[in-house]
Amino acid sequence: MLSSREISIFKCLKEPMNISDLSELLGLHYSTVSKAVSSLESEGFVLREKKGKHVYIRRSDSLHARSLEDILREFPRLPLGKLFTPSSLHVFSVLKSPRSITEVSEITGLDRYTVSSAISRLARYGIVIKEKGRFLLSSRHALFEDFADNYFKYRANMNLRAVSQNGVLIWQRGPEFLFRAENLNPDLEPHLENKIHPTAISIFPKYSLDVITDMDYYFFSKKPLCEEEFFIHTILIDPYSPIYNSYALALAPKLNSKNFIKYAAYYDIEAHVRTLLEYLDKKEKGSDVVLPWKEYQDLLESLV
Repeated sequence: MLSSREISIFKCLKEPMNISDLSELLGLHYSTVSKAVSSLESEGFVLREKKGKHVYIRRSDSLHARSLEDILREFPRLPLGKLFTPSSLHVFSVLKSPRSITEVSEITGLDRYTVSSAISRLARYGIVIKEKGRFLLSSRHALFEDFADNYFKYRANMNLRAVSQNGVLIWQRGPEFLFRAENLNPDLEPHLENKIHPTAISIFPKYSLDVITDMDYYFFSKKPLCEEEFFIHTILIDPYSPIYNSYALALAPKLNSKNFIKYAAYYDIEAHVRTLLEYLDKKEKGSDVVLPWKEYQDLLESLV
């Protein structure tokens, strides 16, 4: 994502510079610098601006570019080119809660070796710590958390615009996000099309449940979805809505799964899902996020 060369260029841009000046300052060939600048531009770290006959490169005002400035100011000696790889940042994004290597691998879709290597690199510099056999972010490195959050939000919005002109972001973590849209762009590039998975109430007809809606729901991820995630994603549309929670509960018996709590923990809504499943078991309202039982039964009848 960010090579050592790209970080060196970003460091130099305390003031706008043209590519020739950057090339001379860094002792690199013009084409090498030009390619690195194009990469930084595509990732939202720098902008080109024309002044007269000359084109200058300056740091972007994006939140993740500002976060990178803060990190460079606070931790000038860290080898960020080794730490800010796509796999490391993806692993980093799921460690706000303590996770094992197996859990991180299942959540991200990365193999265990890649996860272990990324955690080892981050732990070497104290960015990730280990507690009771699980790994989590160090509270002393909040700047890195800000950077990862801002960068992935930027990427999510860029990908969403490429996927749909009317898409609305609902939930996002790392490179993955849940969104709704009336329609998808007709000429999607294969690398994007393969990451778009129908989910939540959009897959209800597959389970003989009928929800009337003008919107379709999708999850953007490089890994395929499991059935439990259809349940989780329905809740994530609006966790405080008794209606969407009821929709999720209507789907649950159709899935014949006992892994709802496991996947709820992966999405950091374990307590919420336990509340919903207890409601299904006790058949009485004990929370504002569910309907009175009779109303739930009426809604259930309307779906079949």
